[in-house]
Amino acid sequence: MSEIWIQEEQLNAEFDEMVGRYIQLEGPIDSVYFISETMESDDDRDEQRDFLLAFLIKQDRYPLYLTFLCDDMMAEEFEKEFNELGLEYSYELLEEKQAYYTFFKRVTYHPRCFTLPIKDARTLSLALEHTFYLANMNEFYSLSYTENIRFELKKVKEWGRWKNVSIPIFKTGEDTIFITIFHDGAGFFLFSNEDRYSSIQKVCSTFPESSKVVQINDQLLDI
Repeated sequence: MSEIWIQEEQLNAEFDEMVGRYIQLEGPIDSVYFISETMESDDDRDEQRDFLLAFLIKQDRYPLYLTFLCDDMMAEEFEKEFNELGLEYSYELLEEKQAYYTFFKRVTYHPRCFTLPIKDARTLSLALEHTFYLANMNEFYSLSYTENIRFELKKVKEWGRWKNVSIPIFKTGEDTIFITIFHDGAGFFLFSNEDRYSSIQKVCSTFPESSKVVQINDQLLDI
């Protein structure tokens, strides 16, 4: 059984720093929650992925759009893998330039943004099984019930240096629901404008039956 911690978040500078990757919203968002599987195991990352999968399957809502970024070398492997698995996908090259080094030269490339339209639980399970490790590596990784994301190249300051970074921008509407992943894959953020996720109690009612809420905000529950 999964043991779950859920916390209601406020959109402020502290939250922006916690969510990472300079995520921006184009429009209002009513509710944001951090949700994490808290049971410790030898492979906690699999526990987080498995709960996210169970949560999404319980919602029973499709299509769902998985979007992630990866480097140039990994992209070819993903294309081969998706073709073998029969997974539908599309991709675009972002404006941002990144680089890696070989023994002989510096190679520059544009990060690739993949989008997988997911239409059923089987496809969802396959997609998470073969891609979620990117979220564990802190690559951008999100799931949304609408195609509401775009990337813009913006200049940001990191470690005292300015650099051009692809910024994910989510366009919000009345039916907006999307998920981004916390650092190292240790939980996820649920963003929503829908009434069914308008309170912690309502969100908890959508959790899989095989889960138990053990903490709400800063309060540990008797279990």
